[in-house]
Amino acid sequence: MGKQTHRTCVRMSVEEYSRLMERSKAAGLPANAWLMEQLTDNRPIISRDGVMPDFLRLLNQRGREINTVARAFNSGYGTAEGLRQVLRCLKDIAQAAYEIRKEGFTHAP
Repeated sequence: MGKQTHRTCVRMSVEEYSRLMERSKAAGLPANAWLMEQLTDNRPIISRDGVMPDFLRLLNQRGREINTVARAFNSGYGTAEGLRQVLRCLKDIAQAAYEIRKEGFTHAP
C-alpha cells in the first residue's frame, strides 16, 4: 500500500518565513520536515471555543477547592470530609475531561 500524503498551505509574513528558514537550516532539516517536527513536539494550543471555557472554569474552581483542603491538612486540621471533597472534585474533573475528549479534543488534560 502507498503512503497517503496531504498538502496544506501556511500563510506567513516575510519575517516569519525568514525565521522558519533560519530555524529549519539550523536544525539541518527541510522547512516542511522542521514544521512537522514542531507540530509533533509542540502540540498547538487547543481552541478555547465551545466547551473549553466551561472546562477551564471547572478546573480552576475545583483546583481552588482542592488547595483549600490541602492547606487545612498542611496546618494539621484536615478531616475525612475534606478528603471526600477532594475525591468529588477529582471525579468532576475526570468526568469533564472525558466529555471534552468526546468532543474531539483528544489531547485535553
